[in-house]
Amino acid sequence: RQAYPDAAITLFGDGYEPREMSVAVGREHLAVRCVPVRFCRDVRLPYHFLWFMLWGILAKLTPGRRARRWLLGRNAYCRALRDADLAAEITGGDSFSDLYGMRRFVLGFLRRWLVLLYGKRLIMLPQTYGPFRRRLSRVMARYVLRRAERIYCRDHEGVEFVRALVGPRYGDKVRFAPDVAFVLDPRAPDTLRIVPDDGLFSSGRMIVGLNVSGLLYHDKDNGRSFSLAVDYRQLARRVAESFLENEQCVILLAPHVFPPRGCEYESDPLACQSLYDDLTPRYTGRVFLAEGPYDQAEAKHLIGCCDFFVGSRMHGCIAALSQGVPAVGLAYSKKFCGVFESVGAKNLVADLRCLNADVVIALLEEAFARRHMWADELARVIPCVRETVLHTLDAYHVDSVAAVD
Repeated sequence: RQAYPDAAITLFGDGYEPREMSVAVGREHLAVRCVPVRFCRDVRLPYHFLWFMLWGILAKLTPGRRARRWLLGRNAYCRALRDADLAAEITGGDSFSDLYGMRRFVLGFLRRWLVLLYGKRLIMLPQTYGPFRRRLSRVMARYVLRRAERIYCRDHEGVEFVRALVGPRYGDKVRFAPDVAFVLDPRAPDTLRIVPDDGLFSSGRMIVGLNVSGLLYHDKDNGRSFSLAVDYRQLARRVAESFLENEQCVILLAPHVFPPRGCEYESDPLACQSLYDDLTPRYTGRVFLAEGPYDQAEAKHLIGCCDFFVGSRMHGCIAALSQGVPAVGLAYSKKFCGVFESVGAKNLVADLRCLNADVVIALLEEAFARRHMWADELARVIPCVRETVLHTLDAYHVDSVAAVD
């Protein structure tokens, strides 16, 4: 938005129905059009994937630029993609992988394929690429990345990984840029719903934010789906108790992902509520639960109220780090190390795939003891990181952007 203040923004592939939404950016609100791409059984929907594909293929086969534009303009949703000067794709920052299931990966691939079918310039915004557990996933990823105009990785290790994936012929298009969430502005919610409703900010104690990932907490295989070396449920309780042993600390359970109905298996609020119920009988008045839902800016404001943060959601950790709050990431994938390293905080990652619970607790205790040093380091580094992110797209000249979800 800073680079192109007059550009129209369309969120492509988001939601179930077309809609207009207002997005707060700093002190202003931007009108963003949301164009879904549906894969449901009702193929009559004009924004179904099959219609995008059909009109796109017909346009490819039609000679003459005017004729192609006319053809794609017959469907209002195809027209939205046709009129975009640039397509910027971010995959949630860390979902360009088959780690979360092949179905999600394939549907994401098909949305990107539509962008390429329509001949749009595709910019891969800073994100983590991989891991790819299946050969088919690597083939599909390579197909998209080789055809992108620019590929931004949010960690230096990712740059080398993607260059190896796409091959030397395409390696020059791969660049490093920090995660865009570092420049997200926090916004205080109209109502801050915290249980219990008093004592958190008036106690004078240090607030330790703890984000419990519903994705890991509700995993039926106790973390084996993510190759964890620990029982995540038990670890979450031990982490909370290790801080509560210090009488100067209170715990704020801070959900970061509020999924839609039907996706409760990855719900942070349900996971935090479960841990809250376990802890409150023993630690009455010292454990607090942030009830939602909150949008991303409101969740960031909440995390910014903490003195120290521990999180299993990557963007929850970024919300802390970007506000100068020392944070330890309880990592379940390689993405944590790269992102933390981009702000000089690689030592604040506890890799749950290879560390046992005792080592994790020891790492947390050391990081907490050095929290003032880390806060000073973040205060020095974060302004530079923000500037780098804000100027990532300066080289592109656009009037309309399709943001691919």
